[in-house]
Amino acid sequence: MAWVIPNRRPAFSLIELLVVITIVALLTSVTAAAFNSFSRRQRLTQAAKQMDEILRDAQTRALSSVDGLNWGVHLEKDNGNSSIFSTGSDFDSASQVLNRSLNPEIIVSDLTITEDDHVNIIFTVLNGSVVFSADDGSCLGGSADSSCGADPDRCLAIGINLQGTTDKRYLKVNERNIFETDALIPCP
Repeated sequence: MAWVIPNRRPAFSLIELLVVITIVALLTSVTAAAFNSFSRRQRLTQAAKQMDEILRDAQTRALSSVDGLNWGVHLEKDNGNSSIFSTGSDFDSASQVLNRSLNPEIIVSDLTITEDDHVNIIFTVLNGSVVFSADDGSCLGGSADSSCGADPDRCLAIGINLQGTTDKRYLKVNERNIFETDALIPCP
């Protein structure tokens, strides 16, 4: 009598299955880390664009002579809130204040020109020059044709930070320009 060997179907061994599962887990963790980093950078880029829009809104209002007043942006260090305001000369005498907030996880982490960790960026209605001032109207810097007198600071750098990370973007305001950069200084 002949012995009949049953047909064996090929199968994976336990070691082969564990190797495949390990490779899939490693690829998943690398992909998740890359996506998390990409997501953080995108949120930070969006926040910098939002701050740029806030600054440009105030600048446009001033140049368009909305209400015939200067328009400015009030910023506070370590805070994600800002205000657009119309004024004759300072934040304390603002006739209109429009609150603008960044994403709750975003803060203004650096200001190169401050008084008590806040600054006002005022765009003048007459010629579009920019003045950096304290809330009481005292001048901290501004355009060459501003009312700040001789040799003021001509540039303000604003650091935008994602809370809990070291990721930052910088916006700089000088003369009549607003632009984004990768470094706090130098501020042209």
